[in-house]
Amino acid sequence: MVWSFFLKSLGVLALRFQRHDQEYKFPFNIRIGRVEIPIGLGVTTLILGFVAIANLFSKEIATLYGVGFTLSLFFTFTISDKINTRRRLREHLEKKPLEEFNLEHQPEVASNSLHARPGCVLVAVRDYRRMSHLQKVLEKTNLRRNDIVVMTVRQLSTGAAEYGLRDDQLFSDYERELFSHVVVLAEKEGKPVELLVVPAVDPFDAMVQTAAKLKASRLVSGVSERMTSEELARQIGLAWERLEEPRHPFSLEIISPNRASVYVNLGPHPPRLWPEDLDRLHDLWLKLSEQEGVGSRLHHRDVVGAALRRLQRDLESGDSKQVVEDLKQELRRS
Repeated sequence: MVWSFFLKSLGVLALRFQRHDQEYKFPFNIRIGRVEIPIGLGVTTLILGFVAIANLFSKEIATLYGVGFTLSLFFTFTISDKINTRRRLREHLEKKPLEEFNLEHQPEVASNSLHARPGCVLVAVRDYRRMSHLQKVLEKTNLRRNDIVVMTVRQLSTGAAEYGLRDDQLFSDYERELFSHVVVLAEKEGKPVELLVVPAVDPFDAMVQTAAKLKASRLVSGVSERMTSEELARQIGLAWERLEEPRHPFSLEIISPNRASVYVNLGPHPPRLWPEDLDRLHDLWLKLSEQEGVGSRLHHRDVVGAALRRLQRDLESGDSKQVVEDLKQELRRS
């Protein structure tokens, strides 16, 4: 009982320093500047504390049970309060009103309708819980050089594209929630983004066609749950090969929070050679330049060209198994 009075008095003493709107106060208070020191309440709390300590040594068993019961209630109420606070916060976030978007239908993707300059960065999103790649693009992109376009693919069944789509079919609640998260991320970084929904049967074709029409310098995608980063890059590369000529070259970056990013240049581009490959090329050039009839006219590019033609000839002559085996060994070495 004494411990209960002591804890109540201690709680009132703590409230006196947190609140200053009490109508009734224990007497004997001294004000120093803006701070009011409750001497009377402090002395009372101190006396109750001494009595509680004396009670602890004189009635040990009853006091220990009382203190244990009080502590158990304290921890129960504290844990319950944290759980309820998290639940209320989660419910508040779920009920948070989503952004309002005005839809502007266009028959095809064009940079002038999106206000995106050629060389923009195109970011493909689909899951608002997996947008670390968008966060990195927002952090690193200089808007003076590159605009940012965020796209999502509204995947359709075969034949659905032949009919006109209603707004709720093209831009459902999921797309609205997805772009609401995109807007929040962009506002935190203070960078504007262009938003784009592309209806398509094949999402890989939609991404590369959009990048080609916008003349994007880079297509950025997050990692897929259903395939590895390398397989995702391969599927996007095959989609790029299906584009009509002339195909717009751009780079592909696949960002994963737990894995190294994958960079791929789509289209003809100089290969990035390993240092040992450059050494091997130089050694071949030295040996071949000593051959009669070659001499100073031989350049490194001539050696590469001859090697490529020999590789192509081996593939077309039926010796493809050995070529593939050599490539597998190279991949294992890499």
